[in-house]
Amino acid sequence: MRFDEVGSFAQSVDALIQPPAASLVARYFDRTGPFAADTFDTVGVNDPLRIACDDLLAVTMLDVRVPPLAVRQLLCGEADEISLLLADVPASVPLWRATDAVLSNASKVWELLRNHRGIDWVTAGKLLARKRPMLIPVYDSVIKGALRPSGSFWKALREALNDEARRAMIDALRPPGLTAQVTMLRLLDVAVWMRRSEGTSARQVREDLGLEVLPRAGR
Repeated sequence: MRFDEVGSFAQSVDALIQPPAASLVARYFDRTGPFAADTFDTVGVNDPLRIACDDLLAVTMLDVRVPPLAVRQLLCGEADEISLLLADVPASVPLWRATDAVLSNASKVWELLRNHRGIDWVTAGKLLARKRPMLIPVYDSVIKGALRPSGSFWKALREALNDEARRAMIDALRPPGLTAQVTMLRLLDVAVWMRRSEGTSARQVREDLGLEVLPRAGR
């Protein structure tokens, strides 16, 4: 990735973590509200070496589902293979300290998930983000459209997070009392998603906060 591309991506991140990002994040993590809150991060047990029923439930909080055949294969037929692949992806390494080799190993898990009919790149990424919340960011069409990485999203974000001041700004978005299981990557994901999502609930929050609500595309 060229230096100018890194700078452009980082500027996009910076723009979306400015006020009122903290207010948007707080509304998302309000457990009385309509969003996933911290449930994606905390529901059930997150075994670092297995994809289990709790993980399949967790990703439904982010509006994706795994079809029945893939569920059976992930839980049974491919469980040992998945465990071996996950063992090569450290759970305690944050993205900004990850080597290319670590990200390459993570991509092998992503590719295995993508091989299943009915698991697209978004669902595979959300499953992997559940398994490695410090390393793998949630990535969907909203995040892609907002940040527009020119190449690998993981690597672009890794470069942006090399800046300690930027990491501090993201950490500052954390609402009081929010569990530490919600990582900095998740805070960033939520800040961007709440600012750019066209979902009814996110649009309503922006309207409540007096933010510009653009007309829906095609309407």
